[in-house]
Amino acid sequence: ALLIAMFVSSIPAKLILPMLPSLGTSFGVGPAQLGLLVGIYPLMSMIASPLWGRMSDRFGRKPILLATLIGGAFAFLCFALSTSWIGLFAGRALQGLAGTPRGIGFAVASDLSDQEDRAAQIGYVTGAMAVAFTIGPLIGGLFMGEDPDSWLGQLRSVLGLPGGGFNHVLPSLLGVVLNLLGAVAVVFGLSETRKPDGKEDSQAADQAHDNAPRFAAAILKLGVILAIAFFLLSGFIQGSLQFSFALWADLSFGWTAQLIAYSGTAIGIGFALGSAVVLKPLLKRVGQEKTVLTGTLIDVTGLAWFLAFQDNPLIALGGLLIAALGNSLWATTILGLISKQISPKDQGLALGVANGAALLGRVVGPAFAGYLAANVAPNAPFAVILFCVALAILRGVTLVWKR
Repeated sequence: ALLIAMFVSSIPAKLILPMLPSLGTSFGVGPAQLGLLVGIYPLMSMIASPLWGRMSDRFGRKPILLATLIGGAFAFLCFALSTSWIGLFAGRALQGLAGTPRGIGFAVASDLSDQEDRAAQIGYVTGAMAVAFTIGPLIGGLFMGEDPDSWLGQLRSVLGLPGGGFNHVLPSLLGVVLNLLGAVAVVFGLSETRKPDGKEDSQAADQAHDNAPRFAAAILKLGVILAIAFFLLSGFIQGSLQFSFALWADLSFGWTAQLIAYSGTAIGIGFALGSAVVLKPLLKRVGQEKTVLTGTLIDVTGLAWFLAFQDNPLIALGGLLIAALGNSLWATTILGLISKQISPKDQGLALGVANGAALLGRVVGPAFAGYLAANVAPNAPFAVILFCVALAILRGVTLVWKR
């Protein structure tokens, strides 16, 4: 039930990517407005994630998880019914603000596991999200319409959908249905994992109004701050990577927007394979600290592959898949290390802050990559990404050394 909830709530992040050119044409807006439409989702998610996480610490995971799923369904409905760019922007902002349960999902995974197994359980959550990041563009591309003579148009015809003509309503209504199905799965399939009991929780409830000391007690520890900083770095890398590839493929090879959107699924596949398939056996074999270091080394190997085969975008894309796999290993394990250092009563807050930091990286990364690509060179952002991964390698070395 948790994985279903994480899956459906993560679909909006990438759903609109194939629709962007057609949204611009249909609503008469340019690249700047479309960039705002993309960026407002992670920005609002960054703001909301710690708040939802803190509420889940106080009121329980299940009711707050349900609230975000129902809020996500409402946001999708607003997006579907929008007839102007302002309406689309408001609906997209609501998707980020109301439908952001990922920090809660991390907290539930933490509640359900012991310290040694925590990173692997969180890995399943990030794997479900990565699958959604992979499928989201496919859903958007399939249901939005466009050319009736294309293979998408023919498939739509087989499914009984209109064969052509842009339509943002159908993908959005599907998002409504998926969020409501996720809510049903949580109602019937997920038991509450955070039940306030005992003197400690009673005192926490009495002091809940004093948020600054609570935040300081949960977050302001050197190990936690470092872990959150590197989770932010992970978000920066992930956000920059796909956007940088899109710019590079467009500026250097003239790839169409739809082809770029679908090719981006390779990054999602790599992240899903790493967090849901590779992570758990690797943790059991080498432990958390060495998993961080191993992941960073795989990450830099994938980037080196990409740089070595830049003349062939399809082969280079394989390097980005490897880099995403490595990124999932070290980023998810660092999230598990955060959880180990936090009191059980503050898991939602701390993991919500960590998720917000990663989302901040996803906001800043594409903007910085776009500036470099436009003003330096199309492949310049990859040098910055390579430097960021080098910092992560250094962190992995220090963790193993301290061990």
